[in-house]
Amino acid sequence: MSEEEGLRLDWESMALAVENQLPQFRSFLHRGTGQLLTLELTDGQAPALPGQKEDWIQVEPRPSREGYRTMQRFLDRIEEPALKSRLATALVGKGAFRRFKDLLLDYPDVRQLWFAFKDEEVYAYIQRWLQREGLEVANPPPEAATAYQRMPPSSARELVVAGEGEDLPDWREAIAPYNRPERTFEPSRAALLIVDMQKIFADPKGSSYLPMSRTACLNLARLLDAWRSARLPVFFTRHMHSDPSTDGGALSRWWRSLIMQGTFDSEIVDALSPLQDERVVVKCRYSAFAGTDMDMLLREAGVRDLVIGGVMTNLCCETTAREAFVRNFNVFFLGDGTATAEVEMHLGSLRNIAFGFGRVLSVEEAIAIVS
Repeated sequence: MSEEEGLRLDWESMALAVENQLPQFRSFLHRGTGQLLTLELTDGQAPALPGQKEDWIQVEPRPSREGYRTMQRFLDRIEEPALKSRLATALVGKGAFRRFKDLLLDYPDVRQLWFAFKDEEVYAYIQRWLQREGLEVANPPPEAATAYQRMPPSSARELVVAGEGEDLPDWREAIAPYNRPERTFEPSRAALLIVDMQKIFADPKGSSYLPMSRTACLNLARLLDAWRSARLPVFFTRHMHSDPSTDGGALSRWWRSLIMQGTFDSEIVDALSPLQDERVVVKCRYSAFAGTDMDMLLREAGVRDLVIGGVMTNLCCETTAREAFVRNFNVFFLGDGTATAEVEMHLGSLRNIAFGFGRVLSVEEAIAIVS
């Protein structure tokens, strides 16, 4: 078949579309050109598509059961009995996908094989879907391993970072002169705010991956479980831009690139995936309050104490904490539930918060309060 006899498909963008599990977004494929659009719903409805409506077909997200079967099939590729047994155990019960991926963090070579295997499975799913829709594609999917190796270099990796696999720095010593251990939040009036734990920062395939985010993510996942068990309100922020010329502001002048809507980088990491009834506030500034309804949502939920974790410590997390303080919320900032690119930046922000804006505490302390 010649290239003129079928669509030319952007396979990697298509893979992101079928892996999308966020209910507020829909992706559409143009039957004639292969163009892919990912749109955010407004009042439950997608914005109007360009051209004729019948030329577009909605892309079906890959069912979660398919993702589970992919993990099961991957076990057949594992030769080490002990690791295979641990992965099989991780697949038992609720939260299997998160446990499976967390376990692979300790095995970087196997993790790379997992990404390549998962890509192959997703591309095969797309091919089956295209066949059901009667669509032919001229260009074949990329080799999964090649796609993995094409990850864009991260500017954050060029900085002096906390080493991968190491714990977060000794932040308690850094804040000791300013620490106020007597200040604790009251669960009945508290909310957990997880800031920008998106794949750009917290997934090894993200374009600005922060090695420090690994420990923060694991800690936040534990706190999130405890918070949900206590039936306390949880809020997430998701930083992204749809058109930098209109929503980029000073950020577009300061940074070489922005987190764009509909991309892999913009997605919240799987380990901290919001539940259907948990609010995700989309923002395009450092502060979670700037241009959003965050203040109103917190007050409607009766929140006075705000527990903050996420990335980056010294940018979105610190800016949000400062503004929360100005808006008369009691701020509680997670020393081991936040992360950034450099250790000194992390410690500097914790000192700033502890000195003048809120109590810096550990995830363990927060879990003890809500448990």
